[in-house]
Amino acid sequence: MRRQRLFWKLFLAFWLANTLTFLVGAGTFMLNELRGDTPGLHSMLTTELNLLHRYGEQAGRQFLQVSPQPPDVQVGLYDGTGHLLAGRAVETPRFERALLDEGGQALVLRASVPAQLDEAPRPRGMGPLLTGTLMSALFAFLCSLYLTRPLAWLREAMGQVAQGRFDVRVRPRLGKRRDEIVELADDCDRMAGQLKALVEAQQQLLHDISHELRSPLTRLHVAIGLLRQQPDREAMLGRIERESRRMDDLIEQLLTLARVQSQQSHAEHGELDAVEILAQIVEDARFEAGMKQAEVTLHGAGTFVTRGHEELLYRAFENVVRNAVRYTAPGTEVRVEAVLAGGGERLQVHITDQGPGVEPSRLQSIFEPFDRGGQGGVDGFGLGLAIARRAIGLHQGGISAQAADGGGLWVSIELPRLA
Repeated sequence: MRRQRLFWKLFLAFWLANTLTFLVGAGTFMLNELRGDTPGLHSMLTTELNLLHRYGEQAGRQFLQVSPQPPDVQVGLYDGTGHLLAGRAVETPRFERALLDEGGQALVLRASVPAQLDEAPRPRGMGPLLTGTLMSALFAFLCSLYLTRPLAWLREAMGQVAQGRFDVRVRPRLGKRRDEIVELADDCDRMAGQLKALVEAQQQLLHDISHELRSPLTRLHVAIGLLRQQPDREAMLGRIERESRRMDDLIEQLLTLARVQSQQSHAEHGELDAVEILAQIVEDARFEAGMKQAEVTLHGAGTFVTRGHEELLYRAFENVVRNAVRYTAPGTEVRVEAVLAGGGERLQVHITDQGPGVEPSRLQSIFEPFDRGGQGGVDGFGLGLAIARRAIGLHQGGISAQAADGGGLWVSIELPRLA
């Protein structure tokens, strides 16, 4: 899992705080250990020796009587025969210093703990400091991971929701945690559930509309068959037939759009050749273009084997190519190019017509449902490009449009190779 900036910020903050705390405490302890005495003992012994050298036994005895000594430390002043003169009796001396006072009397200063007054501190290893630093780093790592890992799960789940997978849930992965992150996960799960309910309601509405419209259409076709037996009503029958076919086409396109939007066709994905599908569509479009003395040509043909939904991919290519044939001027050419890019891992398809084109401000909106690109007088429902965009997006590709050189519209489709 890739660590993000928040993880490293938390990691460094925890690590620095723990390391500084450890260094202050451990450093003080190690300095005392390197000196070999308890706090204050070094100063007291140094002062006692200076007093004995300069002012004699009496000054040293008075200093030991008024100086506070730790309860677990004994400091005593002895004469040359081993008789205790001042301080506490030292049963097992670990520090001993013999000297002559100003009067030449032999004295011995003893302590129950070791002390190094004139010697340089002995070098010690840095093992404790390194161990403490590594332990603080481990603690900082675990704390940062504890805070950032659920955030990474939330980000992953929201990415899946954005792709239409509303069944993803984060709360079960958090176990028995009880904090604000769990509350955020609950809110995200609840949002995903509500989005799923809204999308399902929308899809159900489309299916209900389609079902309700198909029934009267069926009866309408039956009535047309009966009325055809009366020749004087042929004109009316033709009108009814055209409108019924128009309604049937609308329902079919709405069903296709609903199926693409709901992304319920992953189970139907299989291996296909996208260039072969494109070639079939171009061949069929040539017949329609011939009625207006136009041409449809395919350039750069090859193979691009990938996985996908063949019917939806066919609809996407067909809608774009047929739109180009419908809008191109009579006697012109609709150019279709299929080019491999990225070392053969991507297929780029460019469809160019020589029609009236689309206003620059509407180049994005033409991919929305029921938008006809400002050409209100042209037959159609404005669903073809919307279906194409959603079908291409279902295959993790992209589609865009821009003004073609010399007029017309240039539509670009890019598809990645899916394993």
